[in-house]
Amino acid sequence: MKKILMLFIAVSLAYSCKSSKTTNSTAATNENAIEKKLQQTWILENLNGKVITEKDFSNAPKLEMSSSSFSGSTGCNGIKGSLESDGAGKLKFPNLTSETKKCDAKKEGEFMQLLRTTSGYSIENNKLYLSNQFGLTMSFKKG
Repeated sequence: MKKILMLFIAVSLAYSCKSSKTTNSTAATNENAIEKKLQQTWILENLNGKVITEKDFSNAPKLEMSSSSFSGSTGCNGIKGSLESDGAGKLKFPNLTSETKKCDAKKEGEFMQLLRTTSGYSIENNKLYLSNQFGLTMSFKKG
């Protein structure tokens, strides 16, 4: 009787350990899938609720994101930096740097400031939406 009880306990423990590993693995896979959605080229369409025009930027700003960094342009100046995301809608652009060419772009400073204050994101219908503590700030289309 003791042997059967010990065998039952051992099998139960082994099964519960295996089940826990599977659950953790599934969560990690889901997080990585969200992260991979960000790893694209994104072209700015909307800045602070307004559709961008040729008057705003000489070329449309873009972001090229990898798993831990990004590069791109403000439409005139090149930008780059590190990228932080926990896969749950949080996103930051720490260590943002840019070139310092003289540009006619009227909205370049606003674009840079909004990147610096970004704290969240969502992806819907092949569009990337960035937000900060005050709400939606920018939207991008896949490039």
